[in-house]
Amino acid sequence: MIRLCYLVLCIVCSCWGSPAVAAQPPDPDENMHINADHMSQNSAEQVYTADGNVVVLWQGLRLTADHVRFSAETHLLQADGSVVMKKDQSVLKGETLVLNMDTGRAEMDSTLLTLPETNTTVTSKKLIRINETEFSGTATNLTTCDLPDPSWNFTSDSLKVNLLGYATGRNVIFYVKNIPVLYIPWIAFPVVLEKRSGLLFPHFGYSKKRGAQLDIPLYWVISPSQDLQFDLDIMTDRGVGTGADYRYIRTRGSEGHINAYSIYDQQESRWRWQLAQEHKEIFSRDANIRTMVNATSDRTFLKDFGDKNGDYNRQSSDTTVNVLKMWQNYAATSYLHYSEDLYAANNRSTLQTLPSLGIAAVRQTVFSLPVFFDLDGSAENLYRDTAPRGQRLHIFPRFTLLPFQNSAVQTSLFAGAHIRGYATDRRDINGGVHTSDGDLVPEAGVRMSTSLTRIYDTNASTLKKVRHELIPEVRYSLVPEQEQQRLPLYDYTDRLIHRNMISLSVTSLVNGKFTGNGTTEYRDISRIKLSADYKISGERQDLLTLVESQRAWSDLMLESETRLSKLLTVTFDTRYNLYEHFLSTAVAGIDVDDRQGNIIGAGYQMARHEVEYFEGRLSTRLIKPLHLSYTARYSFERNDFLESVYAAEYRHKCWSVNVAVHQRPGNNSYTFNFNLAGLTGK
Repeated sequence: MIRLCYLVLCIVCSCWGSPAVAAQPPDPDENMHINADHMSQNSAEQVYTADGNVVVLWQGLRLTADHVRFSAETHLLQADGSVVMKKDQSVLKGETLVLNMDTGRAEMDSTLLTLPETNTTVTSKKLIRINETEFSGTATNLTTCDLPDPSWNFTSDSLKVNLLGYATGRNVIFYVKNIPVLYIPWIAFPVVLEKRSGLLFPHFGYSKKRGAQLDIPLYWVISPSQDLQFDLDIMTDRGVGTGADYRYIRTRGSEGHINAYSIYDQQESRWRWQLAQEHKEIFSRDANIRTMVNATSDRTFLKDFGDKNGDYNRQSSDTTVNVLKMWQNYAATSYLHYSEDLYAANNRSTLQTLPSLGIAAVRQTVFSLPVFFDLDGSAENLYRDTAPRGQRLHIFPRFTLLPFQNSAVQTSLFAGAHIRGYATDRRDINGGVHTSDGDLVPEAGVRMSTSLTRIYDTNASTLKKVRHELIPEVRYSLVPEQEQQRLPLYDYTDRLIHRNMISLSVTSLVNGKFTGNGTTEYRDISRIKLSADYKISGERQDLLTLVESQRAWSDLMLESETRLSKLLTVTFDTRYNLYEHFLSTAVAGIDVDDRQGNIIGAGYQMARHEVEYFEGRLSTRLIKPLHLSYTARYSFERNDFLESVYAAEYRHKCWSVNVAVHQRPGNNSYTFNFNLAGLTGK
């Protein structure tokens, strides 16, 4: 209903404009132009009369009628007989019009207004423009469907609007065809002409966990930089939930949103809630702070109510705060991370970073020598209920030498040291001690690469040239063996494994020059990288490879992305065990998107002895007026679907219906949405 009133406001303003003429008689050659079959003038009374095919042009407005009378003394314009007013694309028709060109007050009887931009039609028994900010209408009727037999329409006995305050409507009825289905006796709401606040159309649904569900959203545009949506979420098996989603934009691109949801769960007889917040504050080009808060009342909230938030299978609930300050060659960070592991029995062993302070120095020359220096460092307070916990300092200064840099070969050598220090609390329920320890672990390496490029001319209609580049690369890295078992173990930073390794890779890049319709475009066609590591001694810190530790060669790794056209993309990443001759991992995907709503996508993921599943996506608008979509994930380990979602939208010219079925293990749900073109949605 609020959207109905909003459109009426736009209609009146767009057709009648603002009152703006001087109190002097208009000059037909400058302010007003009148053409008609017959025209007359009463000089004594200063009245101009036009009859037959009258056309009045005034300040961008075109008025046609059978008869027009204008008084230069009272500045009153009267028109009758097939009155039509046009401004831009809006058309307002009526039987009679009375317009005071001094005050802007206007009255029009039996009006019919059409707005081609939104296909909106409004009729009213009488429409009155009192002044620039006040309007009223009687017996109004609105629809975005085609007349004379609209699929739906709103009617209102009376409508009063003050653009600086409130609008009120009485006896509002919503009709489907000629059947009344909703009645609102009276409604009042704040009015801001540029905004689109209002009641959004309810969402209907059913799920095994929550029963029948009705979600009633209310959208409020607070200001040009703020909006708020309230939700009343009614569930037959759970109770009544309330939600609020507040979004805002500040200066310099600073922005954020806060989302809150609460419900008294009838099944568990307790209050349950979720709070989510994101904020980005840009102080300047080189300083900002970002926060993300995710908190729930209990560890199973997302499992029970996550469908509403899209989080039903989230593995953790994380809260982070990140502060960044940059200078020309340095950057400082402060990082806080609190995590709730939703897959663990409890959160006692989950490691929290409260907080971490970091510093980084970008590569810069040393005393005008061909030597560069860079540095990464962090100081962290690592906490959990179980031991160990404490503080960790890690600094990694590094020097890089670039001895050979030319068009044929690029070489770099680096050497650095990992400096670590710990203050550890090893106490648990059995007691323990505070300890302090640290070590220094050097690291060095060499990188050498070259580039081989060739350009080919083609005879294709659009693809004119192809550029092929091969980049072979050899890297060597060395971390000496050093005993570290005495140090606490928080993550892989605490175990710098002995590494004496050579890495080999070759990357193929294919780019194309495309022409057509007078334009030239350069586009990536293919990227393929083949790589492998050869271990001279030491260990591998690679969780994805299944090669036994005593073997020298790692998996043979292939990464590829190919864009056969703007519409078709193929990706394939895999690891092949050279000794046992099997695929350790494989990730394959294909996507076809014509940017017209027709999408086909498929993906396959496999990690040997860990996970294997297939996912598919299909969406089409070819069967008009239907928009159909289907997504599914199938687990080969469980021999069952992890999730299937069927959705269909029937889109009429002035309304649409959305139906979706979500099938998940242990919980099937159904949703139904009905939308009115131009009225529902934000």
